Amino acid sequence: MKKFTFLAFLLMVPGALALAQFPHVTIRQIQEMPLDSLRMADTLSGFSANSNQALWTLQASPYNLDTVTVTGLCVVPAKVITYSAGGWTMVLCDTAAANQTQWGGVLVRGNAPADTTQLLADGFLNVAAGDIIEMTGLVSEFPTLRGFSLTQFQPIAGKPISIIGSGKVPKPVVKNVGDFYKGVFPNGKIQYSTGEPFEGFYVEFHNLTIDNKVNTARGTFSAVDSAGNEISEYDMSHSFTLGHGGSLPFPADTAWQRLYAGLGNGLRIDTLRGIITTSSGSEGPRGYRIAPLYPSDVVLAKAPAPPLITAHRRNPVVVSPDTTATISVKVTRQANGSSPSTVSLIYSAGNAAFIAVPMSFSASDTTYVGVIPKQAANTLVRYFVQVADSFAQVIRLANSATSGIASDTSKGFFFYNALNRPLTIRDVQYTPYINGRTPYLGAVTALSGIITADTANIALTPLSTGWTNAWYMQSTSQPWSGIWLTTTDTIAIKQMDALRNGDSVTVTGTVQEQFDVTRLGNITGVVKVSGGNALPAPVALTTSGFNVGNGTPSAESYEGMLVKFTNLTVTDINPTFSDPSEYSVNDGSGPVVVQQGGRNKYSNVPADSAAGKTIFHVGNKIGSLTGIVYYSFNQYKFVPRTDADFQNVVLTGVKLAQTGALPASYALSQNYPNPFNPSTVIQYALPASGSVTLKVFNILGQEVRTLVNEFQAPGRYAVRFDASSLASGMYFYRIQSGSYSSIMKMMVIK
Repeated sequence: MKKFTFLAFLLMVPGALALAQFPHVTIRQIQEMPLDSLRMADTLSGFSANSNQALWTLQASPYNLDTVTVTGLCVVPAKVITYSAGGWTMVLCDTAAANQTQWGGVLVRGNAPADTTQLLADGFLNVAAGDIIEMTGLVSEFPTLRGFSLTQFQPIAGKPISIIGSGKVPKPVVKNVGDFYKGVFPNGKIQYSTGEPFEGFYVEFHNLTIDNKVNTARGTFSAVDSAGNEISEYDMSHSFTLGHGGSLPFPADTAWQRLYAGLGNGLRIDTLRGIITTSSGSEGPRGYRIAPLYPSDVVLAKAPAPPLITAHRRNPVVVSPDTTATISVKVTRQANGSSPSTVSLIYSAGNAAFIAVPMSFSASDTTYVGVIPKQAANTLVRYFVQVADSFAQVIRLANSATSGIASDTSKGFFFYNALNRPLTIRDVQYTPYINGRTPYLGAVTALSGIITADTANIALTPLSTGWTNAWYMQSTSQPWSGIWLTTTDTIAIKQMDALRNGDSVTVTGTVQEQFDVTRLGNITGVVKVSGGNALPAPVALTTSGFNVGNGTPSAESYEGMLVKFTNLTVTDINPTFSDPSEYSVNDGSGPVVVQQGGRNKYSNVPADSAAGKTIFHVGNKIGSLTGIVYYSFNQYKFVPRTDADFQNVVLTGVKLAQTGALPASYALSQNYPNPFNPSTVIQYALPASGSVTLKVFNILGQEVRTLVNEFQAPGRYAVRFDASSLASGMYFYRIQSGSYSSIMKMMVIK
């Protein structure tokens, strides 16, 4: 095939597009999925996790990656939604009155900034609320392969937008929070069957209570209804953000800055309106979120805001049988809020009935204080703080969780055991509650165990936000027996640096929670008891046990421990939107995310090939994989340490065996089979080493997949391309290496 640039090739495409007749469909046809499919999604464990989902299309548009023409009424014009595409975003609804109640909304997102000049010429900014328009665009899901993907419509630059009439913008549809999410994140459940029909719709909730600030940098919050179901707000509009940042930044809204600063748990919301959408990245598993757009979309209740309960402390943190426990909290009046009428400490000893104890105000440190009496050895004590105001509003602080479940007694209590012995790792780690929080937060204590990860295994300094670092310690191979160790003390760092796997140690530090990972931090004392001990045997588990919400025992009980998976396949080389260095493996039961904190030669980042690393591709096999269980950004992760943790790695389907001499020239072969469904193999030859990219494009010239992006040695290569997520039609693949470039056609037929 003659070699020419891809740009030159695309110059030939418009003529073909001019002849193309794109089907005219309704917004309902784009959005609607069979109810049976959505009900199946409701039942799937881990379907909403931030990793590849084999059945993710259960909630995806049936027109995904198709180019179609639609007619719709503009509900939200451009430049109101600012979080994405720099304001080149609008919301349309179906024009048919019968379709206004469900399956009738869609987010229209321009390709900014690349197409903004052409979109301006096409009339994108001329569309006002109430206009009925006709446009041609590409239907897609973002992010792909996720159970929480959002259907979006991207107008084709160069295809003018026609305003063909006008209508009335429909009123928001009144809905219940439980239609979208049952329970409180992260341990609740996304409701696909009743939520997906309202994706892209303007809805309205009533009588909610703020229970948490989700992202304080962005200015978002979550709220619960009277049934305890939670919905998270999303900063889609300039009027409700503290700043989006990124390449298309929008500044914070000063009015929202002032209001957000005064939002606190227990604040009542009379009305919350907005567009139902989803989020990518670490917050994606929250599922459907509501995005208020205009200042009037959030209406606070007329009742005063109830007091806030903060700064829980227990003294002592570790309570012995001969010691009372003094509990203190701060109870403060919010702006324009009510004052506390009663403040009570409510506790239960030995699973007996709860007893209420009045808490007294201490003016010296502006706290309320209550005392739990001495208890017999090994007695379990559970407690929470409850505040009532003169308006009969009652709020609670039940546990140390940072999410909305901190006020929910059904999700856990503060607790401790009256111990007449030193704490163990199990004491610090164990919790029967789904919040996953240690009962001994803030305790200064000594813990003992065997070092299982040192600086030769995991880097001392985390290489990315949310990563772990050395060190880890484990006492047994039983659940709740491992813990992360960290310190900034210079003397302790030197002492820890000298430790090696197999050392038996006693370490003194402070019990902490970091990204909901329990650890012993601020280490100030290190005593090596002996060296050369056998490491606790890694626990053999299945990957499905870790594709769960925070605090779930199948994963939480192994936090900080050595775990082993077998018969793995690399199923995703980019499972985490916010961290491209993570990848997923699966033993057939479900995926688990692998984090590259360890000192090993394996990576999913193509550029790492220049540093001599072995690059994983989808489909590669790993006989067994050992590592440390970690948690960050709303999901459990797995951290292999050294090359020895990777056994029987098989890099199938990447490079062909050499057949004699090296290639004399560059070559890109026709894929085989062609046409194909769902996969095909693309072969190419390199006479010299260099950076290589192999990409797939649709007929509009839009990139749909990057198959290769790495430094490669001379040789003959083969890459398998799986098009199971793509629609039928013609595609093009292009290779580039140095000055060489070549393009070929291929056809997907389903």
